[in-house]
Amino acid sequence: MRFEKAAVFAGTMVLLGAMATDVSAQAQGSAWVELGCRTVSFSVDRDVVRVGRKEGRFKALRVLARGGDVEMLDLKVIYGNGEPEDISVRHILRRGGRTQAFDLRGWERSIAQVEMVYRAVPNYRGREAVVCVEGLPGYGRSAAPASAGAWVDLGCRTVAFSVDRDILRVGRREGRFKAIRLNARSGDVEILNVKVTYANGEPDELQVSHVLRRGGYTRALDLRGRDRNIAQVEMFYRSLPNYKGREAVVCVQGLQ
Repeated sequence: MRFEKAAVFAGTMVLLGAMATDVSAQAQGSAWVELGCRTVSFSVDRDVVRVGRKEGRFKALRVLARGGDVEMLDLKVIYGNGEPEDISVRHILRRGGRTQAFDLRGWERSIAQVEMVYRAVPNYRGREAVVCVEGLPGYGRSAAPASAGAWVDLGCRTVAFSVDRDILRVGRREGRFKAIRLNARSGDVEILNVKVTYANGEPDELQVSHVLRRGGYTRALDLRGRDRNIAQVEMFYRSLPNYKGREAVVCVQGLQ
């Protein structure tokens, strides 16, 4: 009898261990997805990132600061059914840093929008910061790994209204890419020129000269030789005036 109980206990522990391993594998297989970015002014600012059902269901959110430090004051999620959820997140988010992962109420929820209240922390360059919201897809959504040909965010830059030049440094740690594309956020951008420098120092001028509307993407720009390590992406562009008088944000994505 004692032997039978021990056998049942051992079997139960093996089953639980297998279930935990499966859940852990699923969690590790889920990649964080960028839901949108906004430029932050030095005064207290409020912005809304609209998501929508087409993006799928998420079990957690986190916030990333680019371009400068940001003081996060409030974060509010509106689910697809209109239900709101206030998330406590009040602290200084340093440039390049991320908040902790915030679990969503009920997990695996469709998100209509994310409302943020924040302000940029003054820096020596006097440029505004960029805040991006990332979501962790639920198990029900197939999150294709980068190796399967997913677009990966390499970085974003704020664009001035005058002609601007920016360099986005990538590096070998990001992997190899066969194409890149540009995405305009927060405003319209006139793309004037794009130059890619590969890890071996070889330059590649990409023909992309046109107006990129807010939320729009350029076509996929194939890299010479394909599957190349990128050292940096050099961009020439300028924001187009808009009624809010705010600068645009341009992000570079790579196709692995």
